[in-house]
Amino acid sequence: MEIERYIVPKETWPEIIIPVEVQEYIGERKELNLAEELLDRNIREGRGRKVAVYFEDRRVTYRDLYRLSNKIANFLVGIGVQPYDRVGFRTRNMPEAIAVNFGIMKAGAIPVPLNPMWAGKEVSFVSNNAEIKALFVSGDERVFPAVNEVKDEIKTAKAMVVMDGEKEGFIPFSEVTAESAKFDPILLKIGTPALILYTSGTTGLPKGCVHFVENVISSVYLVGKHVWKLTPDDVVGGPAPVSFAMGYGNGCLIPYFHGAAASIWPRFSVENFFKYVEEHGITVFSSLPTSYRMILADPKLEEYMNKYDISSLRLFTGGGEALGAETAKRWKEVFGMDIYESLGATEMLHICIANACAPKPVAGSIGFPVPGYIAKIVDPETGKECGADEVGSLYIKGPTGIRYWNHPSRDLSEKQAKSVKNGWNVLGDFVRKDENGYIYFVSRDDDLIKSSGYRIGPDEIEQPLNTHPAVAECAVIGVPDPEGIRGQVVKAIIRLKEGYTPDEKLKEDILAFLEKHIAKYKLPRIIEFTDKPLPRTPTGKLLRRLLKQSS
Repeated sequence: MEIERYIVPKETWPEIIIPVEVQEYIGERKELNLAEELLDRNIREGRGRKVAVYFEDRRVTYRDLYRLSNKIANFLVGIGVQPYDRVGFRTRNMPEAIAVNFGIMKAGAIPVPLNPMWAGKEVSFVSNNAEIKALFVSGDERVFPAVNEVKDEIKTAKAMVVMDGEKEGFIPFSEVTAESAKFDPILLKIGTPALILYTSGTTGLPKGCVHFVENVISSVYLVGKHVWKLTPDDVVGGPAPVSFAMGYGNGCLIPYFHGAAASIWPRFSVENFFKYVEEHGITVFSSLPTSYRMILADPKLEEYMNKYDISSLRLFTGGGEALGAETAKRWKEVFGMDIYESLGATEMLHICIANACAPKPVAGSIGFPVPGYIAKIVDPETGKECGADEVGSLYIKGPTGIRYWNHPSRDLSEKQAKSVKNGWNVLGDFVRKDENGYIYFVSRDDDLIKSSGYRIGPDEIEQPLNTHPAVAECAVIGVPDPEGIRGQVVKAIIRLKEGYTPDEKLKEDILAFLEKHIAKYKLPRIIEFTDKPLPRTPTGKLLRRLLKQSS
């Protein structure tokens, strides 16, 4: 198969373990179509008129998605798209994007979501790296310009379709919707690629992560059943973009396999959280920790709580960065419900460790491995498993795993070798496990601070530091020890709230405050005040590497 030459060598793959319950679901079938399993099955089971997607005041049924995805599949086949060809889409959140995803799948092609926050250079690189045969893009001013800027650089695309409006050089979506609404989905073999998700590219050019047919089925089955515990009565909601890895799983895959619905939002705001929970009847809210902190900090919080009915909610969840025990406790105080933190990765497709899979939630913990996954914590220097509360590297395996797209435009064979050890996936996350088996996120490998033999995660200092009354925002990084003794020392960079003076007295007060919350060896040895906002990704994650470069 032509596509196989672009995947890292088989001997470097992780061990893939498909759980018995997923094997039983697949049965004796040797091939299937993911859109049939996720979408069309709902038509056969009588949910055609049930709402599948909520978007602002729109209500899109399973039948609507089914018919539109068939038209898209007919269009793709009509322009010569073959099984296993890659088709990209970069769109704002809109129901048509979900139909595009299913249409690509029905044509036997491989969806390639393109992060709507990428600049033109990432769009052209990923499009050429994946050798996309067609590209769908929304026509709005946030998403379209970067694609239009590089459209002539995308060498393999046979067609570029604009989803709304008319743009020169792009096929209008009306031509796609004029196709027949009947289509027989093209089956793909078990054990072959079905999806390519690209990393966000915060540490360099995005990396393609290949997921096979059985990987996708396993993830949507296990996350929906064991983490979110979905039924057809559920509505999964949140602001993440559907052409971004987290939002793709939330809005394009998991709910539909379980007959549930997705609520996708045009953007995040605190009022939108309350508004869409009430209007769409959201039962499961999934978002980055930044969203939870913004909700708690909003001066109109009490007003919104009195104005809107959010009683439909039964589960708060999320990941992407550490939530922190303080945020979790404060949320419980205000809303009376826990936030079930989790850990996932683009390389693993979606969530693989979750507090919702633990016997009971513990604030600050990411919980237990999702059923079907196993994990261990390894000392990177000795290679031995860590004991209780020892910080080490997370090793994980299960029904999904790291298989990088190894196109000539980006050789990832060396990255693959570092990311898989003896069949285990090594995600670059440092964690610890307590005596009761609860796992706690400590740091990304690149952010870990190694000082006097200790491994210190910046999050465990930033979380209490952010609760100091003078601190508007902060970041903690490791910098070389000026004395050359400790390897690295902890440096805190702080932007103050209005009315506070950045002086030595305030530094002493901050250190005294921190000493009540963290061990002495974790205390910052350098405190630097800044009047500039700290660098962040468009999703709100701190860009500590930029702070390290300037320190």
